Amino acid sequence: MLQCTVFAQEESAPQIRLSSKGLAYVDLSTSPANPVSGQPTIILLEFLDPQSKAPRADIYYKMIIRNETGPVFVLPGGSTIAGKVGIPYQFDNPGKYQIEIDLNDTDISKSTSTSLDAVTFPLYVMQGQPQETNQTSLNTTSENNPPAVNTETSNTIDWHLLVDGILIVVVGALVAFLIKRRTRSKQTADLSK
Repeated sequence: MLQCTVFAQEESAPQIRLSSKGLAYVDLSTSPANPVSGQPTIILLEFLDPQSKAPRADIYYKMIIRNETGPVFVLPGGSTIAGKVGIPYQFDNPGKYQIEIDLNDTDISKSTSTSLDAVTFPLYVMQGQPQETNQTSLNTTSENNPPAVNTETSNTIDWHLLVDGILIVVVGALVAFLIKRRTRSKQTADLSK
């Protein structure tokens, strides 16, 4: 599953709600700002400490996307490194959806509690225009002139920016892991003295 925190498109205004048991504020936004059916959307989540409002990096979460008939997507579990995460998803149909986030401060897959902390957000997906394929046409005006090439591109998503963002996130996660590991090993060395 791809998870990323850097995005090139405009984000929607965040919806912020406190989870049912008060574990964290969950901030949900989307990129692009207005999701369109048939086009990729990134669901952006940020987990904030209820007292300090600082990002919480120790949250485990499960995300469920529901339409009027039931679940259409389930991300069974994940955790955050910097308190933020981006989850790519493509809505097949326009309409009303609900994004349900179940969260816990211990790994959800190891959780023995039946009732997790939860928060739900409404999301409306607009009707998308059918995406046209790239078209190239050759126009020749005379035998003496070389053919003119007219290229029309209707793809609006710049995929290389998404790939660059994912690479930045991977590098950032690796750096955070190494810093955390070095800090722990230094603390362990200090305690053993």
